[in-house]
Amino acid sequence: MSLLTQMAPLAAAAELDAAALIQRLAKPSPATIDFAEVRFSALLKQPLIVSGTLGYAGPTTLDRHVTRPYREDTEIRGESVRVSREGEPVRSFALKRAPELSGLLTAFTALLAGDHDSVRREFEIAASGDETLWQLKLTPRDARVRKHVPGIQIHGRRDLPRCFTIINDNGGASVMLLGGASQAQLPQPLTREWLERFCASPDA
Repeated sequence: MSLLTQMAPLAAAAELDAAALIQRLAKPSPATIDFAEVRFSALLKQPLIVSGTLGYAGPTTLDRHVTRPYREDTEIRGESVRVSREGEPVRSFALKRAPELSGLLTAFTALLAGDHDSVRREFEIAASGDETLWQLKLTPRDARVRKHVPGIQIHGRRDLPRCFTIINDNGGASVMLLGGASQAQLPQPLTREWLERFCASPDA
């Protein structure tokens, strides 16, 4: 069963409640979800696009399998990260050396565990929208983390998270399209403005 089909429906509400939303996003593990990630950086002439699957097996555990345009597996187990890319030696390092991965792990797994308290301990939470179209903005409470990852934004529609955006310290961003959104036909040239409109659109 896929991650998306396991998620419980959101109840109708006139005003979005962050705690209720996060609790209703909880789903049993293990589960997987397709993703397409677009990385914007001043160091890149054009956005880098990779796609594959995310595997969730509970808090502090996340697998990121890239299948295109190259093959790479990233396994996060607690505070340890192991990266293996086709044709290259396996690399292992501490999670604290990779603030973006740390932010992804903390926010993503806590959200999918429906653990609002864990999310609130690590982030300031701002919710907007309603059950039809919603957005969560997460700001790291730890100043050291916030220096590298100023914020995380999650866009969703009804019971489905669609876009997971990590803002980095150099003004760039990593935008991860999840589930059905990962199959969208991306325009060329691709801009952050287009992705922001896509993620926030009720029709896309």
